[in-house]
Amino acid sequence: MPEADRHDAVLATIPVPVAAALAWSWLANVTLPLALGAGSVAAVAPLAYALFVRPPA
Repeated sequence: MPEADRHDAVLATIPVPVAAALAWSWLANVTLPLALGAGSVAAVAPLAYALFVRPPA
């Protein structure tokens, strides 16, 4: 089995902000669309890093 590389780690981190936003909407008095919207915007950061800062060779 091949070892995981940097891009595998980036793909694993994309759902983390969305899951955190879901927990935020559950724990705080925040509407679900607002929380998931904020989490989705935050999830763009690792994707933009992988595509534009350190693109695949």
